[in-house]
Amino acid sequence: MIDKQYHVYISTAGPDTQPERAVVQQTLASLGFFSWGLEDRTPLTTAFARRQIDECDYFLLLLGSKYGELSASGVSYMHLEYIYAVTKQKPIIVLLHESPDSRLTSLQETTQDAKIKFQDFRRQLQREREMVVTYREARDLELALRHAMPQFVTRYPAQGWIRPMQTQRLQDEIDQLRQKIAQLESQPQAAVAERDSLVPGLDIPKVNGDEEFSFDYKVHAYQDGNFRELRPQRRMSWNDLLMVIGPGFSPGAPEENFGRVINDYLNSHALEDVREVMPRAHAVARSQINVRGLHTIKMQLKQNGWIVPIGRDNRHRVLWELSPAGERLLSKMLAKQRFKNA
Repeated sequence: MIDKQYHVYISTAGPDTQPERAVVQQTLASLGFFSWGLEDRTPLTTAFARRQIDECDYFLLLLGSKYGELSASGVSYMHLEYIYAVTKQKPIIVLLHESPDSRLTSLQETTQDAKIKFQDFRRQLQREREMVVTYREARDLELALRHAMPQFVTRYPAQGWIRPMQTQRLQDEIDQLRQKIAQLESQPQAAVAERDSLVPGLDIPKVNGDEEFSFDYKVHAYQDGNFRELRPQRRMSWNDLLMVIGPGFSPGAPEENFGRVINDYLNSHALEDVREVMPRAHAVARSQINVRGLHTIKMQLKQNGWIVPIGRDNRHRVLWELSPAGERLLSKMLAKQRFKNA
């Protein structure tokens, strides 16, 4: 097994959890984890924090008895970091104080509005997250983390950082994978062609680019500190779908890029769908298109000749790329859009 180390981003409300934060950092270090996070937040630190979350393997949220300093949107910086980690699909572990009302008054929120936001956020974490660990005192955290972190890493494997002295063992595993790839490549070409097809043996009619297609997707929506999972429906023309997906396959990319590209698009546009149900929604996360809808889109783009297989990458994944016809159509639509917006 390759010996790895992992980067953990620690998110807290600030000074009210300084003793607990110190215990968490020391315990993580003794377990071989790198930890990092911001205690003092400003609008200027938000981008820096997001870069750290992008690069981390795991996100740890430590909640004592404060909601934390508010951003301009009225949501605390800690809450915003949590939402961002959710959108990036980071594995999240939550450490909750067992009885926040029993803590010193100086460690609690002073206004009723802040107390309500804290309680709503606490309930949201308990409702959404699978890995929630409670503690009563700072010294309880060491034992809790030593028990929880190995389970957490096993349940949510991450890329991590491989120690340099393990590179030979990694090279041996790479050599074994190359041998398996060579065996697969030696299989009959007919079998390979059948496996490479998105929809083997199925003939579907072509569509006109102006025709529309409806699909549903699930999304997490946030309003006033509360969370709901919704399943809105979106209707798009095939031309619009090509404009969304096409750039993701120029140059070629693995088949799983279909889902990644369209889910990224939905994360950017789902708020308008969500606000039909939750008018005051301020954020969305974890958009995921229905599997049947995604499969239909893949099949139709292939059937229309807009995207074609071009081979395999070094991980033996089938690569897909816009066809010349797809490139021409996409360029024409982008030029029309630029003229319209000029």
